[in-house]
Amino acid sequence: MDDRRRYTRHTIQVPVNVSTSVRRDRVGMIRDVSQGGILFHSLSKFEIGEHVALMFKLAKDRPGSTGGHVVRVDTDDHPDNIFRFLTAVRFDAPLLDLEVT
Repeated sequence: MDDRRRYTRHTIQVPVNVSTSVRRDRVGMIRDVSQGGILFHSLSKFEIGEHVALMFKLAKDRPGSTGGHVVRVDTDDHPDNIFRFLTAVRFDAPLLDLEVT
């Protein structure tokens, strides 16, 4: 099976702030990130196609922000995970200067 991903994913655990046109300052935890998108856990459930604004800090002293559209939503029923919703977002534009530390 061919891997359709264009960018390398980086597994990380850092907080993310997520806002939509009707909901502000939702909190989540990034599971992985690439130049093309992000996967995060959250208490908030987002809808496929919904536009989100994301703020996060991947490198020391270098906050980042970008926007994108939700492309996948799942539920994580693992009892140890308090953030039960898993959301995948495709960025509006690639993060060409992605630097994960």
